[in-house]
Amino acid sequence: MTHTPDDPVKFEGEEAGAGLAAPGLDLLAAGFLVALSLVVMVASVRLPVPGDLTTAPGLLPLLTAASLAIMAVLLGLSAMTRWRAGVVMAPEDARDPAEDRRALLLAATVAVYIAALQTLAFQIYFTLAGISLILSAFEPVTVIALATIIHVSWRGPLWITALISTGWTLALSLVFQKLFAIPLPGGF
Repeated sequence: MTHTPDDPVKFEGEEAGAGLAAPGLDLLAAGFLVALSLVVMVASVRLPVPGDLTTAPGLLPLLTAASLAIMAVLLGLSAMTRWRAGVVMAPEDARDPAEDRRALLLAATVAVYIAALQTLAFQIYFTLAGISLILSAFEPVTVIALATIIHVSWRGPLWITALISTGWTLALSLVFQKLFAIPLPGGF
């Protein structure tokens, strides 16, 4: 079906037809995200500033957390509006065991990822095509964690998952090493 300029286009979210979560769940999520944002903003402001405001290491986390807090407040307002309107979730829509397992696997993957970056820390210095590079635990650990997350969320061919995770990790590593000159986690 093609759309003409007169056809209204309605955004349906990432999963069309999935609908909204229960207002109570959205309120809980909004509260958690606002609290998390406030913790990150306070920690960001407490970081020492080596020069002027543009060199503040906490500037990006502060702005990111502030934008997350704004979105969480909007989610909370939307949930309150739906709550007042009497919107409830049907009991059969309350839990999806398969989705719960995927969420737990995601949380476990992130926990193992963080632990692996701390315990497997190493750095190997090498030169490739005249460019000095550093290989740390970040690269292999991130490729494995990202491939796991992609594979659980999207059941496409494994070779595509491996290619995306490797390419994205190497691109991110090069940007941080060469453009920002910031060391990545998993090193010393």
